[in-house]
Amino acid sequence: MKPTYVLAVSALAIPLFAQAPKPQPPQPSGNTAAAPAPSAAQRVFVLKYADPIQTANLLRTFGVRAVPDIEARAVAVVSTFPDTIAAIDDAIQRLDVPGVAQNIELTAYYVIGGAATSPLGSALPKDLDPVTSELSKASNFRNYRLLDALTVRMRAGQGADTSGTAGPVATGSPLIATDFRVRSATVSADGTAVRIDGMYAGVKMPVAAGNNQYTTSELSLNADVDLKENQRIVVGRVGMNRDQALFLVMIARLPK
Repeated sequence: MKPTYVLAVSALAIPLFAQAPKPQPPQPSGNTAAAPAPSAAQRVFVLKYADPIQTANLLRTFGVRAVPDIEARAVAVVSTFPDTIAAIDDAIQRLDVPGVAQNIELTAYYVIGGAATSPLGSALPKDLDPVTSELSKASNFRNYRLLDALTVRMRAGQGADTSGTAGPVATGSPLIATDFRVRSATVSADGTAVRIDGMYAGVKMPVAAGNNQYTTSELSLNADVDLKENQRIVVGRVGMNRDQALFLVMIARLPK
């Protein structure tokens, strides 16, 4: 009977070995936290001489987010790499230095166009004839008068404003008031164009209200504009009534 005993033991041993657990890789402790993602580095660079907009455009070549603030003359930079902030700091030290100040001169022409000749304003200067010729082709207006012309002069990176009057709308009426403002103007890298940010052109027109009383109708244009030097362009148009419109024509010069 010994053979039968030995076989029975062997049969019991097989499932015991089959159920032996496999070795498992060590598991991390429950207190081990995942490594945090690197936080973004931020810094505001206050400029003394460099233009904030041009500086921000240049800093974006570092692959960062750069936001200019014209009024504060500063650039805010955000990067996920602190080493990049250090490189930008070095670049700004080289850029933000005194340079030759660029002068900018802007002239805004307030032009009234209409189907009939307006009693307001005066005859247009001859150098605006090509502009009004193009306007005539694009509209049914054939008559143009110069309501007013305002000129501002500034340094690149700065702003300027001026105002004027354009005579009465009728005998005894208040004067027409004109206003022209620029928040900032800069010169392109090749020195052939001017970028205008935050331009405002406005006209306050007296309107008869009866009994020698007048109210005021305000016409205005707000825009950011790019001008080639000495190029006269129509910046915008505001309707005055069914038969008249006010056009703003601008020219930029870069005096040496």
